Amino acid sequence: MLQSLYSYINRIHPVSEDIMQAIGNSFEIIDIPRRQVLLKDGETCQHLYLVLSGVMRMYYIKDDEEVSSLFIEENHFFTTQSFYSRTPGYEYIDAILPTTMARIHYTQLQTLYKSYPELNYIARVITENYLVKSQERLFLLRRQTAEERYLYFTERYPTLLQKVPLKYIASYLGLTLETLSRIRNKIRK
Repeated sequence: MLQSLYSYINRIHPVSEDIMQAIGNSFEIIDIPRRQVLLKDGETCQHLYLVLSGVMRMYYIKDDEEVSSLFIEENHFFTTQSFYSRTPGYEYIDAILPTTMARIHYTQLQTLYKSYPELNYIARVITENYLVKSQERLFLLRRQTAEERYLYFTERYPTLLQKVPLKYIASYLGLTLETLSRIRNKIRK
């Protein structure tokens, strides 16, 4: 089950069998049913996750509306800012589809970093990738038209269009569902 985790790590930087065994002993496999909330506003995230199958969503509440901030597909790591700051966060995490994940607790991850310094390099690469995604989303919301945002999303995340309800995609793009429907109809013509 952790083979995809091992492959992911080795693509970034090959590590020894000893490190792989330590990683395998530190991660736990969990199954999350569709629509189950994994983390709520005001809670501190205790784990770093890797989606093995399924799709997860991060969102926050603004003016009584859910605003999707991130979709996480298979073979992607994720956590919230509260994981790093060790303070209560403002985001929710739930499963869009039934999802299987590998997770590691914050303290176990810190122990791995101290025991195996090369894991710090791998963590930095993963964190940089996450930062790039966050910056791309900010650019989308600030600088592009509604249609450009949707086209970018369809090019960058085509599989999510089949898995994620349109209302979540609309909120991720900063659009109403009606505006997204008009854009989709215009593009189809």
